[in-house]
Amino acid sequence: MPSEKDLHDEFGLARETVRRALAVLRAEGLIEVRHGHGTFVVEAPQRVELRSGDTVTSTAAVTVTRANGDVETYPAGTNLTVTD
Repeated sequence: MPSEKDLHDEFGLARETVRRALAVLRAEGLIEVRHGHGTFVVEAPQRVELRSGDTVTSTAAVTVTRANGDVETYPAGTNLTVTD
């Protein structure tokens, strides 16, 4: 993705507006920031398997809390399947 400065310059937005928009995209699991490398669009996995005891929370992104307490966030549109 373009840098914050490039987005600011291209669209004439305030830097704070760009930062807030990127924060929303990050919270929704649509982008990830790799410090020193840039911001990248997250590729949605083809399929996420759910197991007994897992829970799912959906906003624009899908958050899976595994039975062992691990939390994973996937972008909207990810296909979920339940397995035993």
